[in-house]
Amino acid sequence: MDPATRSAVMLIYSNHRLLVEEEMKKIRAKVAEKGELDLNLETFEAGLDQFEDALQAAETLPFGSDRRYVIVKEAQKLTAAEVKRLVRYMEDPPESSLLILAAVELKPTSGLVKAVEKGGRVREVNKRRDQIPGWIRSRFKARDLRVSGKAIAYLQEALGEDLMAIEGAVEKISLYHEGEEAVELEEVVLLVTPSAEKYIYELVDRVALGDADQALKLLRRLVKQGERTTYILSALARHFRLLLLYQALREDGRQEADIIAFMKLPKNRAWMVGKKFKPQAARFDEGRLGQALSLLVKVDTGIKTGEMDEDFALELAVTGLASISAGKLPLGVADL
Repeated sequence: MDPATRSAVMLIYSNHRLLVEEEMKKIRAKVAEKGELDLNLETFEAGLDQFEDALQAAETLPFGSDRRYVIVKEAQKLTAAEVKRLVRYMEDPPESSLLILAAVELKPTSGLVKAVEKGGRVREVNKRRDQIPGWIRSRFKARDLRVSGKAIAYLQEALGEDLMAIEGAVEKISLYHEGEEAVELEEVVLLVTPSAEKYIYELVDRVALGDADQALKLLRRLVKQGERTTYILSALARHFRLLLLYQALREDGRQEADIIAFMKLPKNRAWMVGKKFKPQAARFDEGRLGQALSLLVKVDTGIKTGEMDEDFALELAVTGLASISAGKLPLGVADL
């Protein structure tokens, strides 16, 4: 993306902070090439700086150049009133400035996206699941390192789609790696521990597929790592609510594209509908999904009232949910 492209306002957003930061570095590098970085680029942060100050900076004439650049970071924090002010600004923006809004965790349906689409340019920067291996390889290449396919596969499996965590892992590996040989799987396994988030995702999948043994192993690992009981329970509850929603939409005759839109899944999560929700929901009818959610409520209540020990309650929830998935419910669980 060339920041010199004639556009008054540009919004760059992603679900991955690292990708937004990389885009900002590219813009700064482009401006620096022209020798205008100090004189004609200003940076503000929404939520900390006044948005009006950023707009006034954008309305200031450039010094010794034909273009001025103003960056507003954390633009997802702009208030409704500030977005309205942005709309007014776009009605008659100065031709000599480019206002660049950088945002993370912003939905395509947000007011900010819709506002900029009408009077400026919007760019969503994301990586699909199948693009992540190539991106990992590029991070090693940027450090003059080669890496094996198995090592890349392990990093993606261990850290999922957390690009910031992957970047940190690549940096750590590069610091420890010696010699000119390619980075291999054995070296990466020694240096990189799967994230708690990865274990959470795998836990809910194992539970939904009725694999109680593997689910218990994952649960105990999470507990050992100090993961909060409330987080584990909320992850399980959210997953089963999504399964219930998916099942209801399928029964309503909705197609996969409609289901993705209704569930408001970001592009990098759309694959979950066909690969996760479809096979998992097929193991349940509406009654058993209701039974699963009821079990989670009872366990949560038992923990909060002090009637149940947390570790025992978590294991009971996991085995109970897996048993429901397998078409059976152990004695005592239904009567919690």
